[in-house]
Amino acid sequence: MELFGPFIAAILTLMVLSYIFGDNVLFKLATHIFVGVAIGYAVIVVWSHVFVPLFKRGDLLTAVPALVLCLLLVFKIPLRPSPLGAVGNIALAFVLGVGAALAVGGVLLGTLLPQAMETARISLNPNHYPDTQTEVGVVTWLNNIIIVLGTLGTFFYFTYAVRAQGFLGGLREGFVRFWAGMGRLVIIFTLGALFANTVSARVALLVSRLQFLLSFFGG
Repeated sequence: MELFGPFIAAILTLMVLSYIFGDNVLFKLATHIFVGVAIGYAVIVVWSHVFVPLFKRGDLLTAVPALVLCLLLVFKIPLRPSPLGAVGNIALAFVLGVGAALAVGGVLLGTLLPQAMETARISLNPNHYPDTQTEVGVVTWLNNIIIVLGTLGTFFYFTYAVRAQGFLGGLREGFVRFWAGMGRLVIIFTLGALFANTVSARVALLVSRLQFLLSFFGG
């Protein structure tokens, strides 16, 4: 395998890079291979690390329903609509429901609430940030102010309310619009940074693949 591994990697890399000339059979074949290998690996990992330990412990109450749901997904394989496809919808609905619940719970408990709690703990008193050997206190204080303002602005950006009437209503609307505008800028900068990070990561992968091809064909 060590002898044929580099050859297979080089061929698959060239097949993927052939997409530069447009969608073609080689690119589709490479994507099918990658998807098939990923699914096969996932099935093996789930079976060996999830189902086998459950059966060894005798935890049939957890293992059997999970295995039945996995087997029901087989009915979703046929491309043509069939009455049996509705049976597979049961497992698919369970997977989507659990995934959505985990995603919402992860966002609330792992991102939103910790961000709000950590922001509330930040002190805006510059006397609490003395200079150290590694950082300047004023810089840390300014960074914390930016974090607080950015977090508040982002929360206000997702504020939805009925337009209020009167002087106080207009004052509140102007206040919310101001902070929502700041939140919009923070979101734009954040998405821009994430996009730049994604692009740089993809470019790094491309460079590594090109270096591999050069070293492979260059000997």
